[in-house]
Amino acid sequence: MSGLNSKTDNDTIKEALYPPPTYSAASRAIMGQTTKISAQATREQVDQRIAQLESEIRALKTHRNMVADTSLFPPEILSNIFIILRRLIGTGHGYYYTPPASWAHVTHVCRHWRAVALDCPALWSELLFVSPKTTEMMLQRSKNAPLTVKFTANLVRYHDILCKIVSQTGRLRDFELQNRSSTGSELLKTLSGFESTAPTLEKLVLHGVPVGYGGQPYTLPENFLRDGAPSLRHLEVTQFAIRWDALPLSSSLTHLRLQNTAPENRPPRKAFLESMANLLRLETLKLFACLPRSGDVSHPSRSLPVTLPSLRTLELHDSVAELCQFFRATQISKEARVNIELGDVNPESESLGALFSAFKTSWSLCQDMQDMESVADGSLAQSEILDLRIVNNSGQTTSQIKCWYKDHELPPPFNDENPPANLVVSSKNSGNSRVNTSLLTAIAEHLDFSSLCSLKIAPTTDMTEEALGLFKDLTKLDTITIARNHRNLSRFLKALKKDGASPGTPSFPTLCSVNLHRIDFDEERNWNADIEVRDLINALDHREGSCPIDELSITQCINFTEAHWDSLRESLPEQLEMEWDEDEDIREPSEHDEVESDYGMDWYDPGVYDYDYW
Repeated sequence: MSGLNSKTDNDTIKEALYPPPTYSAASRAIMGQTTKISAQATREQVDQRIAQLESEIRALKTHRNMVADTSLFPPEILSNIFIILRRLIGTGHGYYYTPPASWAHVTHVCRHWRAVALDCPALWSELLFVSPKTTEMMLQRSKNAPLTVKFTANLVRYHDILCKIVSQTGRLRDFELQNRSSTGSELLKTLSGFESTAPTLEKLVLHGVPVGYGGQPYTLPENFLRDGAPSLRHLEVTQFAIRWDALPLSSSLTHLRLQNTAPENRPPRKAFLESMANLLRLETLKLFACLPRSGDVSHPSRSLPVTLPSLRTLELHDSVAELCQFFRATQISKEARVNIELGDVNPESESLGALFSAFKTSWSLCQDMQDMESVADGSLAQSEILDLRIVNNSGQTTSQIKCWYKDHELPPPFNDENPPANLVVSSKNSGNSRVNTSLLTAIAEHLDFSSLCSLKIAPTTDMTEEALGLFKDLTKLDTITIARNHRNLSRFLKALKKDGASPGTPSFPTLCSVNLHRIDFDEERNWNADIEVRDLINALDHREGSCPIDELSITQCINFTEAHWDSLRESLPEQLEMEWDEDEDIREPSEHDEVESDYGMDWYDPGVYDYDYW
């Protein structure tokens, strides 16, 4: 062991660890030339030898890769792996953000992977619009595979390649085009390239030009898919002036969404009903200003309505008269969730009553959809509303009435909307209490409120006494939630102290739970929060002798203090279960209090923008 430190032993170890390089005979011959040649000739010989060696190294690396485990997969399995990778990256299911074209790096791994990838047309058939050159390359490599196109880029830049794509209409499977140009001329030129038929097209989405940008509504080209698309299942055409006879309405459709930018251009009633009668597989129907005109007599009244047996989602945005005519002529599946938005500025009570009368008959939850005789006399059993909410949508411009039926469990907490409401009725007159009252009255007259258990009131507008009176005699209503609007709370507390339908009987006779959320107890900023709390105590105490309230919850309320909470605890019976989140949000008068929005609410109040509660 002592000899290991000697110089001789160190040299031996070094030679063993770092042996001198060995050279092939050809290399030694070049480096050992004794004949003096020019430096240029020497460099040329060396470069040739380097190229030979690099070629040999590449061949050796290729041979090594060929025996790797990942190269032993058959090409068809490896192709499927590449397609799955592209799908995962395209849908954003990776751990980190990756560019949409990064899956193409599989072509850089080895020659075998590249050959398999380039020989797989399906891998390149979901065209990317990173650049026109990239799209052109993918179109070539996709060969004859069915194409998927999802275009949301600048139409002017990609106009030429898009025209080349749509000229191969027979290859299109999914085609989605959203125009971002200021005018629709390029869009119409592109769509004009479609052939007369698309035999493999399954999904077609066209988003046109808003009228405010293009100056005029654009229509689909005259001969657009005039011979149809027999495999089409999903059709969306928005921001177009819809011409009904230009739509490829295949009997295989399951999803239809149309947004008409020229409401004066509506389909004939006969053509519309004939199309609906042919869409037996339709599951989703969303129409914006696309219903036939109410005065259209081009088609006589049918003895039996058109049945939509597969419908699960129905959204209609139109005037009351057109909506009423639609429901009179159709029978909707009992499983459908319905969303109606009224386009009238000030609909009359009579017209609203006619609408919901027709709607009840159309949407009656019958067991046998073929029992059309009972449909005619309106005797079908109607499911009862279990949970009702009067709210504003996220834009604060539309009042909504949302109804859940007993066919589904109530959302588990009450501020959850999953499952979504069975029925949503929207009105743009969110600042008009009369319209909201008329709407509620029409719904109450034709849809059964008797089983209502839960009521939630959170509109920015005031509820009238007449509207509250629709609920005060219900015998199953046990929970009321009031949010945001203090004036609605005040009206409710007054109603709570009045008699019900019969003298001596309390209003809201079965009410046991009251929830207050984001109520401003000093909404007028006149230091009267103490008075409002006292009104709450008086109303609850008034019920103690007859029908006591069992639960009271106060969450995220404004100008409600710990002192107010102590006053409630001291004044109300111990058996009343009370809950407060201890959130003290005190707002003092400021210059902003004088600036109100069109809906009578402070723009600077962050509570106005609390939409998540509903």
